[in-house]
Amino acid sequence: MDLARRWVLSPLIGEQYVRDVAVAPEALASRLRSAINTRPKRALGVLKVHAEWVGLVAGNDFAVWEKQQHATIATGRIRGRRGGSRVEAHIGVRRRTWVLMLVFFALFVLASIGLLSREEGLGLSPTGLAVAALGAFVTLTLFWSASLRQRAALKAFLNQT
Repeated sequence: MDLARRWVLSPLIGEQYVRDVAVAPEALASRLRSAINTRPKRALGVLKVHAEWVGLVAGNDFAVWEKQQHATIATGRIRGRRGGSRVEAHIGVRRRTWVLMLVFFALFVLASIGLLSREEGLGLSPTGLAVAALGAFVTLTLFWSASLRQRAALKAFLNQT
């Protein structure tokens, strides 16, 4: 059940990231501050080779996301503990992404009904509705897989930093 919950519901509800590090909280915040908002390496001075991480660090609180794929964000806090720090973050989809997904879904439904109700179209038959449902499923799968990729990249960045 845990694996199914992680893969199916993970893009919808987000997940917690907790890691203990043997570095002082101030040094870890400084390291995170220096890792974000820097220009990435570019091939031939034009093409971006690595991800460009942006965000902000205020005290021991932080928010980090990838500049071009900014649907998923990691917000968290660095807490001091004996022998180092504990990084606690929530990696999830931004509210703006939820709103855009709802708008796109509504537009998809309206466009499907409009196309299916045309005379030369499939019509509002079971076949036409099945094609529209398949298109909605493919769109949902693309959003879901992109969310998982962005979440994995954010976890890798936090682990690296």
